[in-house]
Amino acid sequence: MTLNLTAEVITDFTLTIIGIVFMIITYIKPKTKKLTSLNYIRLAIFSFSVFIFFDGLSILYVSKFLGIITGFILIPLTLSLVVGVTYITKESFYSYGFIVVVGLSVLFLYLGFQPNAIIIQIQEGNIWLLWTGLFSSIAMILSAITTVYIFYWGIKTLKNAPFLIKKEAYLFFLGIFFGSVVAMIFYILYLIEPFYILGSNISLLIGILIITLSVMIEPKLLYILPFIVYRIVVKDREGYPLFDHDWSKSEISENIFTGFINAIQLMSEEIMNIGGLLDIQLKDGILILHESENITVGLITSKSSKLLSSSVTNFTRDFENKFEKILKEGNKDMKEYESAQELIERHFSNFPSRIITNKRKPLLLTEKLLKLPLALDNALKTIFKDEKEYNFIKSEIYRTPESTAAGFISLYKELKKEFDDIEKEHEKS
Repeated sequence: MTLNLTAEVITDFTLTIIGIVFMIITYIKPKTKKLTSLNYIRLAIFSFSVFIFFDGLSILYVSKFLGIITGFILIPLTLSLVVGVTYITKESFYSYGFIVVVGLSVLFLYLGFQPNAIIIQIQEGNIWLLWTGLFSSIAMILSAITTVYIFYWGIKTLKNAPFLIKKEAYLFFLGIFFGSVVAMIFYILYLIEPFYILGSNISLLIGILIITLSVMIEPKLLYILPFIVYRIVVKDREGYPLFDHDWSKSEISENIFTGFINAIQLMSEEIMNIGGLLDIQLKDGILILHESENITVGLITSKSSKLLSSSVTNFTRDFENKFEKILKEGNKDMKEYESAQELIERHFSNFPSRIITNKRKPLLLTEKLLKLPLALDNALKTIFKDEKEYNFIKSEIYRTPESTAAGFISLYKELKKEFDDIEKEHEKS
């Protein structure tokens, strides 16, 4: 049996390998691997790889049966992508697109078993397998729906990506554009001239390579969510703040924020005594509260979400377990709870930081985390007795060249010596 090894077969099998690699990356790279939406996106990537693989096999063996199977794989591919993108944006499975795809899928399966759903055509020495009639038309509609949803996902990702990963989001969108819009244009031309299917496959190849590269650089692109997480605070039963984490820089201190939560709890004591979660609508967002035996956790976000509620619940449980001993001792020192940062990574790693909003904003650590040379640090403490002034000067010196800082200290010592000499002369006179 002679194999029909064509350029289309080679690009199909290449796409299959890249698709499988991309799916593996979605399992390895993200810290949060069990997101419902991400599971459906993975299923869509897997379905696409199987679809392309069977397409290559059908052409390689010139098999109508494998060509029909290839068409049928469009159904799980389209359904999983529609559900995945819908879940990212709405946290719901159902949409008009879902209903349309289910309806078309039933008809598509029926048409696939009809005679002449697929034909073999020889053109300029090349053998082509072509879907025909209504079977081809519905396959085209399902492909178009897939294209629209992929493009919509790319736009949503680009729109909601925070500044720190905006460049990667543009790269991701470029891959989406090549893999959906450009590939679809060539696919439409393929209906007129079969040779254009190579253009569609090459566009898909370029698109998936770019998408894979962008996700390897920044895995958070796979689950950019249409809401913003601002801040989380943990307080004890007496109202003292224990832990505070900011995704979007806030000017409100943890004490004020904790006081706000305390006031809300006092006003809704009967509700909170029941336990569980409590969502409080704010002017521009939602405050999600969760109370456990020793602590209350408050999370401010732009809107409520099942994913967020679950994350807060799990974070609260793990915080209680991790610090059970010092919580029962009534320890109120926030430094003792700093290691809770690892719980943020565990339960909220899919939410990117939005502290830096533009390229002109200084990228600096908080002054509490800055490390200066010991001699310089001691000199600053001697000069600036007030802690706020000391921290401010410390952060300012940290962003300057080392020579400038040394010059500052040298000038200070010189001026101080002159001032001391003047004082001594005054005392003598």
